[in-house]
Amino acid sequence: MQLRRLTIFLLLLSLLAFGASACGKAKQPPIVLIVIDTLRADHVGSYGYERPTTPALDAFAKQGVRFVHTYAPSSWTVPSMNSMFTGVYPPRHGVVFAEIENVTVSSQQTMSKKFTTLAESLQAAGYATFGISANYHMHEQYGMDQGFDHYKTFWFADREAVDNQLEIFLPQIQRLQKQGKPYFLFVHYFDPHHPYKINKGFTERMAPELDLELVEKYSTTKFVDWAQTGVFFEEPDKMQMLVDLYDGEVAACDDSVAKLLKNLPGYEQAAVVITSDHGEAFGEHHNMIHGRDLYAETVNVPLAIKLPGGKQAGLTVDTPVSLIDLYPTLATLAGAQRPKYLDGLDLAPLWSGKALAERMLYSFTERVRTNSWAALIGPQFKLMHSISENKYFLFDRLSDTAETDNVYEQHGNLALEYRRMLAEKRGQEPLYKPGVTGEPMSDQLRSTLRDLGYL
Repeated sequence: MQLRRLTIFLLLLSLLAFGASACGKAKQPPIVLIVIDTLRADHVGSYGYERPTTPALDAFAKQGVRFVHTYAPSSWTVPSMNSMFTGVYPPRHGVVFAEIENVTVSSQQTMSKKFTTLAESLQAAGYATFGISANYHMHEQYGMDQGFDHYKTFWFADREAVDNQLEIFLPQIQRLQKQGKPYFLFVHYFDPHHPYKINKGFTERMAPELDLELVEKYSTTKFVDWAQTGVFFEEPDKMQMLVDLYDGEVAACDDSVAKLLKNLPGYEQAAVVITSDHGEAFGEHHNMIHGRDLYAETVNVPLAIKLPGGKQAGLTVDTPVSLIDLYPTLATLAGAQRPKYLDGLDLAPLWSGKALAERMLYSFTERVRTNSWAALIGPQFKLMHSISENKYFLFDRLSDTAETDNVYEQHGNLALEYRRMLAEKRGQEPLYKPGVTGEPMSDQLRSTLRDLGYL
């Protein structure tokens, strides 16, 4: 009898010890990643924009850490989002090309299942994973649902589709929260992407006297055709109309983000990221839309991270960072395993008063095979290479934020060193060979591609 009592006593002690250990373990925070498609940094209030486009994002930035210089790994969605999900630059995941015909994705490279995505890493750490995207390039058939328990994509949809899907997901997430299970939520809004539309209650704030006839004629499904005629470069009032519409789209999307943040389960203890996959051009460098080059207007994106418990609220970080850094940063916050092959770095030292090792950031685009660009971003200078034309551009990104003064000839030795490093980056082979979904188009059709505006 005494032996039995001793056995029970020892068992109770072990259970108590286990409970104390479990209580002592840091609770995994909810992880939320919000991506606003096509949002350039300089159209956000907290980045100096004078128009009231982003009151919710500006308030959010004060609750977290804002990164002043964040670079997208590409200037269009497919390679940029694949980099965000894999933590490696476009040459290393290999998903750099997709073709659209008659506003239909006819073929697109797909991520190799050999990659461990951010969602998979969090899933393996015990997270329930949810994903929503209004950009069809993120569809399951292209491998973008890898690691998600619940995933929904829409056909290039407005914010209402995402908001409605959130009404389905958030109650499920709330139940998980009550059960003490962590969650990862990825939300991808599409609204600022062209064609730009009128958003009642928001567009009027940007341009109260907007000419509706001009909008109907020039910012419709025929927008790309008009863009190719050069009319927007020749007539500034029409270009300004596009900016007005774009800003209205941004403001409407900001409103949806405000509602999402208000309703997020466990928001206070969550790690929440708001960023974009790339920017947008409105005539700078005689270009429009995105995906055609790597100038600041298409690769400089906003980034703010709210830490659990509101730690470091209001901190501003000047160190240049890349979207590939989100994977290791969020995985570390979640206590999840990180693959050894990641190109990105954990950003935690930057909000802990420490410095990251000096490094070069990289960006690449090949939206159309006959027009590819690569860029290398250093502490002071940015080198761009128009591969198709074999032209180089070197900008002092600190003093020439608009990237209008090419100082390539004045910095010969530095330019050569940057060229060497850029060639090394671009020459990397994919870690795992990507697949392809759909049939590739002919060269003739590719050269006359009319899609959502990437020609």
